Amino acid sequence: MEFVKKNISKWVSALVLLIVGILCIVAGAVKGEDKLKAYEGISITIGVALLIVASLVVILALVAAIISKGDKSFGAIAAIATITLAAGIFFIAEKYLGAELISILLGFVPYVLIVAGSILAVDGILTIVFGIIKKEVKAAVIAGVVSIVIGAVAIILGALMLGNDPVISMDARFVIFGILLIIFAVFAALATFVTFPVAVVAVKEKKENSVDAEVKDAE
Repeated sequence: MEFVKKNISKWVSALVLLIVGILCIVAGAVKGEDKLKAYEGISITIGVALLIVASLVVILALVAAIISKGDKSFGAIAAIATITLAAGIFFIAEKYLGAELISILLGFVPYVLIVAGSILAVDGILTIVFGIIKKEVKAAVIAGVVSIVIGAVAIILGALMLGNDPVISMDARFVIFGILLIIFAVFAALATFVTFPVAVVAVKEKKENSVDAEVKDAE
């Protein structure tokens, strides 16, 4: 029971992301009336999720006020959920709001990619130049080339998303975004059941310990 209480919020969040991800894929893949229904579903899903969260806070505030016989203010506790409750109603009332916000986000992505890619490319060039100056050519060239390649890929992807008729259309971006949401939701849910291994590197510490042991043995 404790396990359920600890992870219920994570499961709900993962479920919401999963549903929104599926709807984003549908919105990007279909046309006409089906696309509008998918857009509406995105906004309603987000709105309902916000309403559930806000309602739970309000119910808990009411229970706390009743149990404490007024010592705990209902208004003070419930006020925390005001924005969330209003946002939930807003998303449901404005039935395409969720899709519009995602469209704005996806429209902003290409600019982020181009700017970030340019910075990475310049950083890679500087890494190579400074590596040559410091006579650390091999390591600098490897790091610099990797940075330049990643930067170039980011710039190209960003450029392909710009224009009146971009190569990577908004529909394609909706599909990609939906896939990413689904992957994130699945991993978030699995993380509550499985502890992923964490690699800990302590080479330096081991080396120091071995040196200390050798010194002691010599003594």
